[in-house]
Amino acid sequence: MKNLKFVFLGLLIIVAGGGAAYYAVLNRPEPETREIEVAIPQVPFQEVRITTQAIPVFSRGRVNAARVHKVASQVSGLVTDISPELTKGAILKEGEQLVQIDEQPLILDIAQKKANLTQTKLRLEETQANARVARRQVGRNASDYARFVPQLEFANTQVEAAQAALEYAKDQLKHTKITAPIEGKVVDVFINEGDLVQIGSPVAVLYGMHQAEIRLPLNDSEVRIIGIEDTNSADSGPTFMPEVILRDYETGDEWKGHIVRSDGERSKNQLLYMVAQVNGDDMFSRNSNRYLVPGTFLEAEIHGQEVENLRILPREVILSGDAVWMINADNTIQRQLVNIRYRGKEFAYIDTALPPGTRVVAGNFNRLVEGMTVEPVRQK
Repeated sequence: MKNLKFVFLGLLIIVAGGGAAYYAVLNRPEPETREIEVAIPQVPFQEVRITTQAIPVFSRGRVNAARVHKVASQVSGLVTDISPELTKGAILKEGEQLVQIDEQPLILDIAQKKANLTQTKLRLEETQANARVARRQVGRNASDYARFVPQLEFANTQVEAAQAALEYAKDQLKHTKITAPIEGKVVDVFINEGDLVQIGSPVAVLYGMHQAEIRLPLNDSEVRIIGIEDTNSADSGPTFMPEVILRDYETGDEWKGHIVRSDGERSKNQLLYMVAQVNGDDMFSRNSNRYLVPGTFLEAEIHGQEVENLRILPREVILSGDAVWMINADNTIQRQLVNIRYRGKEFAYIDTALPPGTRVVAGNFNRLVEGMTVEPVRQK
């Protein structure tokens, strides 16, 4: 009897549970549907610019004077006078007298050389007279010595030597006045009044103010971009001289020059040095009239030969691995490898034939993936 009660109770519980479940299913709430909006990222873009122009190549170097003269004494003697203009930093005119060396020893030497010349001429006349007498007295078969041939030759050479010595002494007298060989600025002075100088003693160092040079290190790729190797002539040097804009970092002053030659050998780091030259009025800055002082460290922007159909992009759009994000016509993005000819300070110059008007994502985006849809926004 008890077992029958437990069975009945179990069945009752099952029926009640099933009824409750059925009721819950019939009265369940309807699911709420909602559209999820996918945010399309906005990305700035720039269009590829195609042009024909020279690729600016950048380098740096220190300015040097093209003409540097080390003035030295050509005679020995006591310095009796020095020009007050011979001071470090002074500007001298060509031919201006700098130093006077005592003339008296050389004046005495000239007098002695004149006396020696007169004496040798007298000996020559005596020898000539003796030769005339000897020719009348000796026969046809007499020796040259008997006919005074070598004696005359010796006397003539003695006169020539004495004459040359006199001319040299006069020339030395002229060198007692040391003058400026060029118009330029005094870099250094080595003597004072009262000094005793010898032949070859340094007097001063001057540099010319109308021409300056700057050596610019370039690698092989940059040399090819400039194009100067293709225009060298064995007879007349380079027929094409690329323009160079020299720029001061701090002031922004600019000077214009041209590449005129290259060094004859590579440096220790295997770079080639191109020599840019600045001449005449270009020694003064175009925007401030500041003079180009040797020793100044400048940046150089070199403009070589023009390149046709050159693709130009801001340097910031280039990804690692030399690639860019291209925006397709359906606004999806695609990673495109590019061949970069040269990376400038602000722009990259590309050889890859990207079509005109190609849109390229500008800026650095780390979450872009191939095929993603974007909303392009033209970068101003």
